[in-house]
Amino acid sequence: MTRLSQLRIDLSGKMSLRNTIQNHINILVTCPAPLTMDAYSRIEQLIAEKYGKSLTTRKAVGDFMFAENHAVNVKSNNVHGRNYSPNMISIKVMHKWVFEDRKNLSFIFVDYQRAGDDLEILRQSDMIPIEQISWDCLTIEAQGYGVIQKKGELKTIPVQTKREFYEGFLLAYEKYRQKEYKKHERFRLRFITNLAGIDW
Repeated sequence: MTRLSQLRIDLSGKMSLRNTIQNHINILVTCPAPLTMDAYSRIEQLIAEKYGKSLTTRKAVGDFMFAENHAVNVKSNNVHGRNYSPNMISIKVMHKWVFEDRKNLSFIFVDYQRAGDDLEILRQSDMIPIEQISWDCLTIEAQGYGVIQKKGELKTIPVQTKREFYEGFLLAYEKYRQKEYKKHERFRLRFITNLAGIDW
C-alpha cells in the first residue's frame, strides 16, 4: 500500500498535513456524536479525493468513477461495531454493469473505529476489481432482485477472471433462488384457502 502522511480532516473539508509517514492510512474525521451518515459520506469523499475524483450521485453504480467505464464503491466497516454482512451491490445492477455493458467495477474496503468524537480510519484496501473477490466471502441475500453481501473476512483471488467470477455468481444465485423459493413455499402454507371464512 502506498505510504501516505497522516491527515486530519473535519466535515468542512479542511486538512492539515502532519510530517509523520506511516505504512497505512491513518485518518481522523471530526464529526459530532453520535456518528452520522455524513461521516460515512465524508470517508467516501476522502477516498475519492485520494484518487482525484468527485463523488457520484447516490443512484450511480459506484461512489466515484475512476474512469468512464470503471465504477468504484467504498465500503466502510466499524471494527468495534456489530458483526454483520454489509451490502455491496444489487445483483441486477452488478450484472448489467459488468456482464451486459462489459464495464469495470471495483471496491475499496475501509476499517475504522470511533475515537471520541473522531472517526479513525485504521486500514484501507487497494482498489479491488469485483472479479478478484472470492465467492468464499460473498453471499446473495434477499433485497429486491437480490443483493451481494460480504460475509466474514475479505478473501481475494488476484488471478480470478470475470468468467470464473461469473461461474461462482451462477452457483450463488441458484442457491439464493432455491432458498427464496422454499421461504415463499413455507409462507404459502399459511394462506387462507376458504375465502368464505373471511367474514370479520
